[in-house]
Amino acid sequence: IPAAAAREEAPPGMVHITGAQFVMGAEPDAQKLRDDLEQQGVEVQEFWLDATAVTNEAFRGFRKATGYKTEAEKFGWSFVLEMQATDEAKARTNATVKEAPHWLAVPGAWWRYPQGPGSGIADRLDYPVVHISFNDAKEYCKWAGKRLPTETEWESAVRRPYASLTSSQKPYPWGDERPSNDSEWRLNLWQGAFPHSDAALDGYAGLAPARAYEPSKVGLFNMLGNVWEWTGTWYAKSSGQRVLRGGSYVDSPDGSHNHMVTCATRMGNTEDSSGDNMGFRCAKAVEGAPKLSPRGYQYSQVKKKRPPPGVGDPLKDGGKAAQELVQAIAAKEGAEGLQKYMDRMGMGADVMMAGDAQKKTEERKRRMMEQAEAAAKAAADAHSFDDLRDEDIDKTEL
Repeated sequence: IPAAAAREEAPPGMVHITGAQFVMGAEPDAQKLRDDLEQQGVEVQEFWLDATAVTNEAFRGFRKATGYKTEAEKFGWSFVLEMQATDEAKARTNATVKEAPHWLAVPGAWWRYPQGPGSGIADRLDYPVVHISFNDAKEYCKWAGKRLPTETEWESAVRRPYASLTSSQKPYPWGDERPSNDSEWRLNLWQGAFPHSDAALDGYAGLAPARAYEPSKVGLFNMLGNVWEWTGTWYAKSSGQRVLRGGSYVDSPDGSHNHMVTCATRMGNTEDSSGDNMGFRCAKAVEGAPKLSPRGYQYSQVKKKRPPPGVGDPLKDGGKAAQELVQAIAAKEGAEGLQKYMDRMGMGADVMMAGDAQKKTEERKRRMMEQAEAAAKAAADAHSFDDLRDEDIDKTEL
């Protein structure tokens, strides 16, 4: 350990990551994915990183000390995978993501109720806390005297001990072997027909404890799979997105569904987004380390130019031409035909006639009332930790 870290006692639960130069980005011969980074030589200064994702127990301590409410609590809902949702959660909502109907927008889902109403964390205190937005993670880090790692730091850590400028990259912290039924499962991914059947060949259906499986050679647990982890790096600043790394339990080793999980796996999401597969771990600077500015990843600043008005598809370009096209298709083929056209053109919009719109408005009002009632109950529950009173918890802190 370099002198700076040697003089400092290791913060509880954190691992020392030495300063290094290494090649960051997707392996040249790997299957190219939309979010992949091109390879670059980068450098990181030494830092501390949590050995595990932040757990329910740790986040519970933060809540008790500060009274902080997560954004999922304030919004009154969060995303839960349908297969993991409680029966009560499924009964409360039929709101889904159009392109991914297996994700339910569940009223009353937040970190204390990770699978929706009727679930809890009394027997999951050692699991990663989920339904955490970037803003929530940042507030926790501030309270703990830490920060979120940069994307460069995160990738440097997950690639140890193989992070290097000279040796070939390894796709996994343990080396080259892709997880499969013919090898040892070292991480929590989905096995089976997604999203309806998880064979749990890795030992877990849904989330796994934060210390499940053997740690990497530098002492880090579950950097890949289980939960996506927020970083402090912008993914697309113009849209308010931040980078998440590592994949989650809904992803796969070969990309057959969702993300293919390797050391290079990444995605972006808005700062207020949360779900039952989104968590984080904290980083911290080494006290006394030289004040350097190591070369992090240099992201492309090239922006795509918008075509001038009137170029391309009239429906996408808007204006009078779009109105006329919509009216013509609706008159000839009806609402169903217009919907098919918009789906084919990738518009991502729903077509509704007046009667359907009225029904949807009434349904929305009904759901809002139910969500308000659920939020009121959750607010009352938030002042109590009765759901955590079991034999495994120290009563003196309640």
